Amino acid sequence: MTRVVPDQKLLATASETAQKLAAKPAEALQTSKRLMKRSSREQLEQAMKVENEEFTSLLRSADAKEAFTAFFEKRPPKFTGTKASATRT
Repeated sequence: MTRVVPDQKLLATASETAQKLAAKPAEALQTSKRLMKRSSREQLEQAMKVENEEFTSLLRSADAKEAFTAFFEKRPPKFTGTKASATRT
């Protein structure tokens, strides 16, 4: 449970919450916590995988090639906005 309490009630609220949790079955609480962390971790891993795939795709685009070329030629890039992959030369 997450909630905001005034500073004066913080210790009492934390103690009350701890007592309620201590009265529950420890194994069930541990399992619940582990499952919640697993779900978050799996979602993060999936999001990172998708981000990596998208970023890799962008690095292979014609606009990325133009960006690097323009940088090395010290000129402003002329982006086309197309998703087509850059051809290798």
